[in-house]
Amino acid sequence: MSITLTSGAQVVAVVAHPDDDALMFYGTLRLWRSAGASVTVLVVTNGVNGVSVADQAAGVRLTATRRLKEIRLSYQDSGITVECLGLEDGALDAGRGLVTAIEATLARLGCTVLLTHALHSGSDHQDHLAVARAALNAAARVPSCTTILHGKPHAPHHQVVSSVLVDITPFMADKIKALQAHESQSGRFYLTEEYTRWRAAGAGWTLLPAQADAGRYFEELSPSLLLLGPPADSGR
Repeated sequence: MSITLTSGAQVVAVVAHPDDDALMFYGTLRLWRSAGASVTVLVVTNGVNGVSVADQAAGVRLTATRRLKEIRLSYQDSGITVECLGLEDGALDAGRGLVTAIEATLARLGCTVLLTHALHSGSDHQDHLAVARAALNAAARVPSCTTILHGKPHAPHHQVVSSVLVDITPFMADKIKALQAHESQSGRFYLTEEYTRWRAAGAGWTLLPAQADAGRYFEELSPSLLLLGPPADSGR
């Protein structure tokens, strides 16, 4: 399955931390923005606790603004807007507070397409799983939101099967640069160019081997809601 968005779509990507968006669907957001869609990335936390245990022991600390500056740099001159709820990194739960905050943003933006983390029972950051549940709950209360897509996690041992591929080949180089903009997270394997290219090519080899053989790159999504309605000019 493939999805093409055009002018008029209001796309909102809801993620737990700065860089989650780029890992899962940077190319997709850039592609849809270039087609005329309005695109907003809503980051629930500022990612201030995104420091490894070893770095913490060495006294490394992040400021409340460091990672937000990095994510905004990753979308510089793209026409994509970044917002942050500023909730506590590492302590999210899918309760009323988070659901209400996400719902208010989706409603204000008139969200028609929601992208967020995947719902699954495998290993993953606890914040990712909380945001996935809360965003799905919030979207059910926003009538304009008729498409919900989940990004594929990079965490191992997950049970996520993707059925939507987005060809991001024109934006592959930009995705690599966007991930490199997250300098505070440098050294993590999942931000490297080698891993990024391997992952984007692997999606194609699994589902579209002919295109992968031609050098195309993809991002993988899975839908939990997809409304296919009549054409706008059908008169119905």
